[in-house]
Amino acid sequence: MRVVRSRVMGYCNGVSQVIRFAQDVIDRARVEGKKAYSIGWFIHNPSVVNHFISQGMEHIDTPEGHEPGIALIRAHGIADDLREWFIQAGFTLIDGTCGTVAHSQSIIRSVSEDEHVLIIGLHNHSEVKALSRVRSVSGRFVPVQIVQSVDEVNLLDVPSQGTIVTVVQTTFEHELFHQILERLNHAFPDRIVQANILCPSTKRRHDSLLSMIDEVEAVLVVGGKMSANTRALAELVESRKVPVWHIEEASQIPIDIFQYQSVGITAGTSTPEEDIRTVMDTLHKGAGDGTESQILQ
Repeated sequence: MRVVRSRVMGYCNGVSQVIRFAQDVIDRARVEGKKAYSIGWFIHNPSVVNHFISQGMEHIDTPEGHEPGIALIRAHGIADDLREWFIQAGFTLIDGTCGTVAHSQSIIRSVSEDEHVLIIGLHNHSEVKALSRVRSVSGRFVPVQIVQSVDEVNLLDVPSQGTIVTVVQTTFEHELFHQILERLNHAFPDRIVQANILCPSTKRRHDSLLSMIDEVEAVLVVGGKMSANTRALAELVESRKVPVWHIEEASQIPIDIFQYQSVGITAGTSTPEEDIRTVMDTLHKGAGDGTESQILQ
C-alpha cells in the first residue's frame, strides 16, 4: 500500500492559540484555587478536549448553576450577551477566540444601520452563533440573516434597497461558499459587499487535498465528527466520487481501506499530529510489508 500524506495538515494558528490558553486556564485555576471551565467545546476534537477534561476542565454552556472560576472562550468565539453574562456572574474569561473570527465580529460590530448583514455558514455552528449576537458600537444587537445553501438565497427577506454585507463562517466549504456568493450577486446585483474571506488555512487544506485526490484510490479524513472544516474535507472528496472515510482515531479505520493500493490522508485544523501518525502507523501495520509513505509536495 502507498500512503500519501496531504502536504497541509496539523493545527492552524487559531487552534494552537486556544490550546495554549486552555493550559493557561488549568494552571491559573490551580494557582488561584478556582474551577477551570471551557465555554462549550473550545475546539471540535475529542482527543484534545478529553486531555483537558482529565486535568479538571469542565465544559459549560452558561454560568447558571456553576461556581465562578476561570473560563476559556472557545476558538469559535461566543455571543456578546453570553460574554456579558459570564462576566456579571463573576467569572474570569480567557479569550481564545480565533483572530479571523474576532475580525468577523468586528466587521459586524461596525456596520451602519442602513446596511444588512448576511452570514454565510451553518445555522447551528458555534462560530455562526457567535456572529449572530454581536452588539454594535451603540450597544444594539446587529440584525443578521443566515444562509447555508444556494437554495436558501431565494428565501431571504431583505429590504429592496441598501448594501448587503456578507460575512462567511471562516471554515465553511469553499466551493459552496462561491456558489452561494454567485447566486447572491445574481439575486441582488450591485448590492453585495464581501466583508471577509474564508480562513486561509482551510483553503490551503482544500487545495492540497484536491491536488492529492488524483494520486490515490481512496482517502481517510482524520478529525472530530463535530468539526465543520473536517466534514467539509470529507464532502470535498465525496464530490469527486472518490471513496472516503471520516474517522476520529485509528481504531475507526475501516477494513475496506486495505483493498486499495494507494490511500490519501488528510486532517482538519484541530487534529493533533499524534492522531495522524497513529493512523498512518496503523495503516502500515495492517497492510504489512511493502507499505510506503509519501508526503505530497
